[in-house]
Amino acid sequence: MLRKYGILLGLAILLTACQPSSPSFLISTSPIASHEAKLYREVLIEAISIFILITGALIWILIRYRNRGEKALPPQIYGKVSWVLIPVFLIVALDGMDFVWMFQTMKAVAVPQHAVSDLNIRVVGHRWWWEFDYMDQKIATANELHIPVGTTVQVALESVDVIHSFWVPQISGKTDVIPGQHNTMWLQGNEVGEFLGQCAEFCGTEHALMRFKVIVQSQEDFNAWVANQQKPAYLPQTPDEEAGYKEVTGACAACHSLDPSEIDTKKVGPNLSHLFSRSTFAGGSFDLNEENLKNWLKDTQAMKPGNDMEISILPKTRDQIASYLMHLK
Repeated sequence: MLRKYGILLGLAILLTACQPSSPSFLISTSPIASHEAKLYREVLIEAISIFILITGALIWILIRYRNRGEKALPPQIYGKVSWVLIPVFLIVALDGMDFVWMFQTMKAVAVPQHAVSDLNIRVVGHRWWWEFDYMDQKIATANELHIPVGTTVQVALESVDVIHSFWVPQISGKTDVIPGQHNTMWLQGNEVGEFLGQCAEFCGTEHALMRFKVIVQSQEDFNAWVANQQKPAYLPQTPDEEAGYKEVTGACAACHSLDPSEIDTKKVGPNLSHLFSRSTFAGGSFDLNEENLKNWLKDTQAMKPGNDMEISILPKTRDQIASYLMHLK
């Protein structure tokens, strides 16, 4: 019986980590995540040490003072002041140590090493996607945040609807994104690569599909990306593209923009000027390709129920819009 339950417990532990691609702050690539991981390990080691000491003492007492058949009670000891002072001293010492560790971590992650940020970005939380406004570069994008490696990035956080929480486990801690309140944080990616982020505050039906990427690039690659994002949107070259362009700049313009410099949080949809320069869409939920785009235009609610995009488009019009959007790179 014990063996059976032991196997079940082992399987349960393994299944909690069955998705190797899930990001973890313990695999840190930034100063913030490194400090948080260090604090976690220190507290974990402390907790395991206390557990081992207390459990060991309990086992020793149970064995040392077990009933060996005597009918009389073992000697009862009262009035030992040390039995009170020693636990109190240990608790005060451990709490003091935890306080020092916490204070050091909070101080380290609160302010970047460089007082002046190299890049300023406004992050806006929508249900259920993220908008990134590069204020100095005059460009807006969605769901994929590009930053240069080793650069201090100052982030201003806003929400247009409900409370969200911005979290990139391998790069930063969680910071709430609250309607009517402007919170701030900073980022610094020390390794080139793509790092997954997630809204960490339950914000509605599709909270789990409010994902994004932080793409850390070399300075040269980042500059090239910015230069491309600043270019005007692609102009149609064929009749189908022209028809799709008219739809995008017509009815679709109520929620989307083709102006790369337009930042309007009142629009419920992301900026489309360079849509296909991104690898995902719909809150980082789906790969951005022709098939998924056409399925999205056919029935957005089937792919992501509850989102703000409810449309009815004829099949021919869907193909024309898709043919134009796929050139927005």
